[in-house]
Amino acid sequence: PDRGFLRSARVVALLTLVSRVLGFVRDAVTAGLLGGGVVNDALTLAWTVPNAFRRLFGEGALSVAFMPVFARVLEHEGRQRAREVANVLVSTVAVGLLLLAGLLAGGLALVPTDWAVAAFDVTPERFTLTREFVAWLLPYLAAICVIAQLMSVLHTLGEFAVPAIAPILLNVMWIAGALLAGALWPGEPRTQGLVIVGTILASAVAQFAWHLPRLRALALAWKPVLPRLTPELRAVGGAMGPLLLAMGTGQLNIIVDRGVAWAALPDGGVYHLYLGMRLMQFPLGLVSVALTTAVFPVLNRMLARRELHAAAATTGEALRTNLVLCLPAAAGLLWVGPALVAVLFERGAFTANDTALTWAALMGYAPAIPLLGTAMILSRALFALGDVRAPMRVALVTVVVNLGLDLVLVGPFGELGLAAATTLTSLVHVVLLARVLGARLSGPS
Repeated sequence: PDRGFLRSARVVALLTLVSRVLGFVRDAVTAGLLGGGVVNDALTLAWTVPNAFRRLFGEGALSVAFMPVFARVLEHEGRQRAREVANVLVSTVAVGLLLLAGLLAGGLALVPTDWAVAAFDVTPERFTLTREFVAWLLPYLAAICVIAQLMSVLHTLGEFAVPAIAPILLNVMWIAGALLAGALWPGEPRTQGLVIVGTILASAVAQFAWHLPRLRALALAWKPVLPRLTPELRAVGGAMGPLLLAMGTGQLNIIVDRGVAWAALPDGGVYHLYLGMRLMQFPLGLVSVALTTAVFPVLNRMLARRELHAAAATTGEALRTNLVLCLPAAAGLLWVGPALVAVLFERGAFTANDTALTWAALMGYAPAIPLLGTAMILSRALFALGDVRAPMRVALVTVVVNLGLDLVLVGPFGELGLAAATTLTSLVHVVLLARVLGARLSGPS
């Protein structure tokens, strides 16, 4: 197998470690400022929307569809032509997602408060605050997806450090915004939440600007152009449909989980679930996301050369590395979980009861760590093989499984039940993907 991707994965993992540590500082500062109440629930749900689009469009289906097209143009037509292709894609995505954000904001404004209160069984304050925060953060949806395509360009060229630093900028600015809000507006949680929202929007500008010097140095400087439908854009669009379904279901499941928590659990339920997932995602980001980011371009190159056996061996190496590192991480989180949650978050408005409920969510999430990482690698191997339909069908099955488990488990088990539903769904996902990939790699090349 080609083990060169492990060196790139180490770079991504090291910078991700810095970002995740800052992310926990961010969450600790936010928890101490806002606690586990209605304002933090609204902020968390509002943050979920652009974050889901980032994972779905930015780092998900759009990047997976774009990278092979960009790599082919770069290889056969040179950097100048590749730059033109990237500029058209980024400009078109920016315009399209800004229009989408405007439509979503308009649609939210038209939802009657009385109807929403009755439909979701929430207080008017809870709904109004959530709607306000979601509307303010919708422009970030477009910005972060555009930034992700700049990352894809750099990843295709083997540049991993600059993209991995961008989330650090977000966390530093968020922390600064939360500290500023606490100092200038004490006892005004709504205003404090809005200051954090404004900081997130400002971070999008900083993250975008961060990528530009390196792109310029690589003769791939970005400039805005008029959106137009080129053959390359058609190729990307043609792959998007199945990829959106295949990759978007994970984010859909997160939104469903938090939506069920928002409607079925007391105030703070969404935030407890969010913090439990954040802790679970720490080792996942350091290991599985880093491995997937580094191995996907390698698999694309191998399979473009029809090197099926080498691709199978490299996939196996990535899977083994993921399990060797993620299994102890999951066990460790279960071992130290209650103390870890208390040390990180239990201060200010975040009480011992919030700690207990966050620990319940982490208990349900921790066993999913090796499963989610395995599913990422299996999916990327199938995408590199050009198979997007089988992962799409498997992913659609997981949506049904997750929703059913959510509805069954939330009543008796609360946060623990919703998190455990994610773990059980991940197990189903891995089993089905492994069967599909095994059949593909054992078949004729």
